[in-house]
Amino acid sequence: DAAAVTIQKLWEVFVGEDATLVEVNPLVRTPDDQILALDGKVTLDANADFRQPGHAEFEDKDATDPLELKAKENDLNYVKLDGEVGIIGNGAGLVMSTLDVVAYAGEKHGGVKPANFLDIGGGASAEVMANGLDVILNDSQVKSVFVNVFGGITACDAVANGIVQALKILGDEANKPLVVRLDGNNVEEGRRILAEANHPLVVQAETMDSGADKAAELANK
Repeated sequence: DAAAVTIQKLWEVFVGEDATLVEVNPLVRTPDDQILALDGKVTLDANADFRQPGHAEFEDKDATDPLELKAKENDLNYVKLDGEVGIIGNGAGLVMSTLDVVAYAGEKHGGVKPANFLDIGGGASAEVMANGLDVILNDSQVKSVFVNVFGGITACDAVANGIVQALKILGDEANKPLVVRLDGNNVEEGRRILAEANHPLVVQAETMDSGADKAAELANK
């Protein structure tokens, strides 16, 4: 049966090409019993590019947001949104929670919203932090940045050193206030490093809620 063969081929494409969507609509049968796919759509999973090198040639770079493209080139997990508070966190769950808390805080400060999703994962080196800040600070909509990190394998002192070094690397390009909330492994040392650096753009926050509130307040100025 030709329809069954077509469906099997669609499944093979879906699995073999790491697709998130393989759609044929409409699939028709002609009067002479041919099965024809009159239109189709395929969406590929960008997270599988490491094992699908051939997918790069299908990417429409002209249609990709330049900030998302820049983040991808630096292996950053970044999604641009439409708000004013830039977000950097480690771990997708923490970043998602941060988006919610910032959106809630923004209701008290002119309706400001999160400007992005950016998960730096387990690495908070100076280079990773600088690349993340570089992407966010190049978003003209961003008025403040909230760095919300829970120290685990990467301790808070390493994160703090990464932030300080990132600001040195960026120099004059770092021109928007950063609210930093650190918690977890070696948090006291991390906070001490930031306090000692005494960077004019950096404001420390004790909790996620207070950090979100401060970032929203600064974005509304």
